[in-house]
Amino acid sequence: MILGLRIVFFLLEVGVGIWSHSLSLLAGAGHLFSDLLTLGLTLVAALLVQRQPQKQSAWKYKRLEAWVASFNGASLGVISLLIAWEAVKHLQNPEPISGLPVLLVAGLSLVLNGLSVQLLHPHSHHDLNFRAVLLHGVADAASSISVILTALAVYFFNWFWADAAASLLVALLIGISAISLVKDGWQVLRNASTC
Repeated sequence: MILGLRIVFFLLEVGVGIWSHSLSLLAGAGHLFSDLLTLGLTLVAALLVQRQPQKQSAWKYKRLEAWVASFNGASLGVISLLIAWEAVKHLQNPEPISGLPVLLVAGLSLVLNGLSVQLLHPHSHHDLNFRAVLLHGVADAASSISVILTALAVYFFNWFWADAAASLLVALLIGISAISLVKDGWQVLRNASTC
């Protein structure tokens, strides 16, 4: 259910981000794409492991879970660097954006991420990939709040630079999530290799 909702919202966010010229919406869409990749890989990993005998599956799933989390963390790191690069360029040359559509999409994003976080929280304590998706949801919710504030600043005050500043904040949040995921994934892999 979460995967389906996020695919639809990703397409909406990309479309409105391109149409409104909002880097902060496109940054959110980039982060959401990484979420989709994580969710897809988590589902594939769970299906592959379910086909194994139970003793083997627990061991294989832990290792597969750690590799997926590490890959996801690395991809998040790349996305955060790309967003930061674009944000710096936009700070130097702010582009006009349409504030109202950005505000509506950011509000919808906040609701969707709140629902995702609520649904995933009970499962995040026992599974590194569910935790990864939960962290993405929390970071997405925080970025939605920054995009809402940006849209308000653009709509009421024509502060077009706020879009690039919000994108830098999103990049920072994504980078922090990336470091946490890579660290946790490598920790699990290191522990697995010593067993």
